[in-house]
Amino acid sequence: MGKRHPNLPAWQWKSHPQNDQHATHHALNLIAVALVIIGFLLLVSGVFSLSPINVVIGAIGVFAALGIQRRGHSLKA
Repeated sequence: MGKRHPNLPAWQWKSHPQNDQHATHHALNLIAVALVIIGFLLLVSGVFSLSPINVVIGAIGVFAALGIQRRGHSLKA
């Protein structure tokens, strides 16, 4: 592998454009990531346990997370 940057979070924050530092964008992104993980786990659980309600709730969660992320990205511009 390569050398790791000594202060990676500060370097990443500084390298982002100014419009990508919107606090609401970051909060929505955190919510969306958590929701897509939970939704995906429910979806997979529902497929393997043959539970259609888990599949439906998981799919709704994944699509809701995509919508939340799209809204957050629209705030950047």
